[in-house]
Amino acid sequence: MKLLTSQTPEETRQIAANFVQGLEAPALIRLHGDLGAGKTCFVQGMAEALGWTRAVTSPTYGLVQAFGTSPPFIHADLYRLSHPHEIWALGLDEWMEEAALIAVEWSERVPNFWPADAWHVELTATPGAETQRQIRIWQGARI
Repeated sequence: MKLLTSQTPEETRQIAANFVQGLEAPALIRLHGDLGAGKTCFVQGMAEALGWTRAVTSPTYGLVQAFGTSPPFIHADLYRLSHPHEIWALGLDEWMEEAALIAVEWSERVPNFWPADAWHVELTATPGAETQRQIRIWQGARI
């Protein structure tokens, strides 16, 4: 497990870029953290490192966004899922069979769907330090 500290959103994006450059597709990344913890900022850093040059926003209403990078990069935000069975309509199971990198926010909403070897990125805001984040990264079972 890695434990990192980010002082700014730019540092969070750089940590994400370093992380994604070490991954081989296929890989699933489960992002954990409260609202505003920096999950989407982390995804932005991943997308930028993969060569995406346009804006990256949370797909809260569309739920899934695919980026035309190599390897393909998929960003899902499950915050608005009403019921866990809705996951099947999103096609993430199909993407997991492809050579893609998939980052999922709020994956806890569908706890038994994910592969055991998924990566986990947990972002925690530091009380009293507006932009500081603690970032824990590990692979395997949720700690």
